[in-house]
This record gives sequence, C-alpha cells and structure tokens, in this order.
Amino acid sequence: MRLGAILFILGYGGCMIAGLMVFPWFLSLFDPSYRHAGNFSIALMLTSFASGALLLSSYDIRRHRARGIELLLIMVLFWTVLPLLAALPFIGASQVNSLLSAYFEAVSALTTSGASIFAVPEAAGAPILLWRALLSWLGGLWTLVFAVAVLAPFGIGGITLGGSPLLQHDEDAHLTSRLGRPLRLIFPIYGMFTLIGFFAMLIFEVPAFDALCLTLSAISTSGMVVDSQSMAQFLPVSGQVILASISFIGALSIPLLLLLTLGNRVLTGLRDTELRVFVALIVSYSLVSFLALPDVPLLGGFLQSISLHSTAGFNFLPEGQLSQWPVIWTMVPLIIGGMALSTAGGLKVMRAIILAKDLGSEVGKMAYPSSIHPLKLAGRRLQDSDFTAAWAFTAVLILFVSLGVLLLGLFGVTLAEAWPLVLGALSNSLAVTQHLDMPLGFGAMNGALQITLALLMIAGRIELLILMVLFTSSFWRYMR
Repeated sequence: MRLGAILFILGYGGCMIAGLMVFPWFLSLFDPSYRHAGNFSIALMLTSFASGALLLSSYDIRRHRARGIELLLIMVLFWTVLPLLAALPFIGASQVNSLLSAYFEAVSALTTSGASIFAVPEAAGAPILLWRALLSWLGGLWTLVFAVAVLAPFGIGGITLGGSPLLQHDEDAHLTSRLGRPLRLIFPIYGMFTLIGFFAMLIFEVPAFDALCLTLSAISTSGMVVDSQSMAQFLPVSGQVILASISFIGALSIPLLLLLTLGNRVLTGLRDTELRVFVALIVSYSLVSFLALPDVPLLGGFLQSISLHSTAGFNFLPEGQLSQWPVIWTMVPLIIGGMALSTAGGLKVMRAIILAKDLGSEVGKMAYPSSIHPLKLAGRRLQDSDFTAAWAFTAVLILFVSLGVLLLGLFGVTLAEAWPLVLGALSNSLAVTQHLDMPLGFGAMNGALQITLALLMIAGRIELLILMVLFTSSFWRYMR
C-alpha cells in the first residue's frame, strides 16, 4: 500500500476544509462579543498546519497508480478522520458540551445527514450556522466525487451508469488524477446550481444569510436549518418552492445534471428512466398524503414529498403536523432515497427499479416457467451481476438496520425510537427525525449514542458494502 499518496489526498481534503473555514472565521471577527473568533482562529491554524504537513510530507510520492483497495480506503478515511478537523470550531460553542458532540455535528454535516446538536439553531450564532452549511455543501461535493470515482466504476451495490464522460477513467491513472478529474468536472456543475439557488432565494426576498445557508444545505440534501421553525413559518411560499426545487436538483444524479446543462442533450436527459420513476414517486406520494392524511395542504404535501424523497428532511408543513404522520409513512421515501450518483441517501431509485424488475421477472417465470424475460434499464441489458449486487446491498442494509436497532437498545433507546434513528442515519436523512414526535434529542444523548449514530451515518454514506470489505482477511493482508 502506498501510504504517501493516500496521505497526500487526505491533506488535500483537509486543505479544502481549511479553505472553507476562512469564511466563518472572517464572519466571527465582526461579532462584537468575539465569542466564536477564538474557536475558529485556533481551528483554522490547526487544520491548516495538519493538512499542509500531510501535503508537504508526501508531495514527492503522490503519483502512484490507483488501486481499488486504496480508493476504498481513502473514501473511508475521508468520512472518519477529516471530520475531526471539521469538528474543531464546534468545540466550546453553546449547546455543544464535548468533543464527541462536536464530532457528531461535523459527521452529520459532512455526510449530509442533517442531525444537529443545536436544538435552537438561531441561538448558535451566524459563524456556526454558516460553518454547518459549508460542511454540508463540501460533504455533498465529496459524495459526488466518490460516487463517480469509486462507486460507479466498481459497480458497488449495482450502481453502474455507462456512456457518461464522468465515468470514463484510465485504469493506469494515479490516485490524484483518479479523484481530481471528477472533481474538476463536478465542481462547476455543483457550484452553478448552488449559485442559481442562492440568487433565486434572494429574488424572492429571503435574507441573504438565510438564503446562503439554506441553499448550501438544500443542494447537498442535508436539511440543516437556521431556525427552529418549520419552513412553512420561516419562509414565504416562493422561498419554500425554491428550497424544495434545490433539494430536488441535489437528489438528481450528477451525470444527468451534466446532460441537462448541455443544450442539445436536454431531451435525452428528461427521458431517463430513473428520473421518470423518481418524479412519479414524488407525485404519487404527495397525492396519497393529500387524500389520506388529515389537513395536509396540497402544495405543502408536494414540497414535503420532495423533501423526503431527496432525503433533505426540511419540514414544509405547519409546525407539529409532520409529527402526526404515521412514522412508517414518513420513513418509506427515506428508505428509497434519491437517484444514484447524487448527494441523496437511501437505497437509491436505481436499485429499487432493479429489484422491482427482478421480482416481476420471477413472478412471470412462476406463471410461464419456460419464458425468457430480458430486462433492460436505460437502454442497457441488466446482467445477473446487477441483480446480485442490488440484492446484496439490500441484505446488508437490513443487517445494519437490525444491528443498529439492537445496539441502540443496549443504550436504553426504545424500539419505537431506535428504528427511525437507525434508518435515518443509514439513509443520511436524520434531519427528518427532528420533526417527529421523538422525546430524545441529539444534544441530550450521551456520548456512546452520539458516536454510534455518527458511525451509522458514515456507514450509510460509504454505501455499506465498502464496510464489509474492511472485515475481509484480504483487506488486512493488503494493509500489512
């Protein structure tokens, strides 16, 4: 294993954190009380020093041919180690009482899960709110890069999309190129939609700071808010529509967004099967909610459906109404999640389509045993490996949910509270659970519960199957 190249990439990720930390640090200097200036100053110095040391110590040996096991290891280290640097500004902030709480907040933001220690966000201060939003935005960017550079080429969990220039890579490329090329392609698209959302919010008279933080959270589908009120009370209707639209864009696959930005390929992108199914799920869910649940406004139900299916977790319903919904009905769209190769969490719509097609084929074979049922998706014939990978991911998801519920039960969490927390963490949509009728807040949890949920959020973001690799003997032989 070439440790130097891995350390260089970790240092590069740390520099990205340090670069974004400059903005809330600068903002903290304008606070007359300077209550966050010290935290951000120390955190910025430590993060810059540690990241710079990693870059300089491994600069000469950074260019090595990318190996699959090294890419998987880098992905795991990004989500587990770098949050330690991102957590430094939270230490000493109001409502954060320990390093574990700060780490939980950083992991939640970077994995775009949206759970927050800050029960009253508006009391945390502008620098902290901006830092959470920036971490969410950076986590969304990392998610897209790793999805394109690692998950899709390796076909992890059945996620494979051929024919996209984003997925083309040289097998002999070095590690920095393997991750750097997708970053250079994705960043302009991701940044462009972020700016469009921000200026759209400004046009509809949302205050600039609120518009910036909410846009950063929406495009990354983290659902982190700047006020404890629901969006129905906090934003005008036009602002709510814009916020839901940004969340929807964040839940679209990055290859599809690339097609939609090319004028001559828009119609091709709109005919995408996964997109059509995703839209159909959102519309049907909102209609059923409007017809079957009491006092659900049509527009609010539609916006809430987008929020749940994108796993952003914003609350677009009047205060307290979402907590009256059946918990299982609220969690179903979170389990499915958004499109593959997007910032959204969950099982992913593509896997749901593959599983549905396979089940339909098996039912057809029961009626006509000798029949042949060729199955296609997006013009590509599905192979047995696609079905195996999708079912394997589903089985691992069920396993992690079961283990997570048992583990939380050992810490005294009731079953009624445990399974939504575990599902929310694994689908990177814990923001939703803050709007449900759950008496146990994240800030009130002990350190063991916080670190357990943080690890589950990381497991959900790295697609679960990668964690299974870490428990294989071949991985540890390679590490030696």
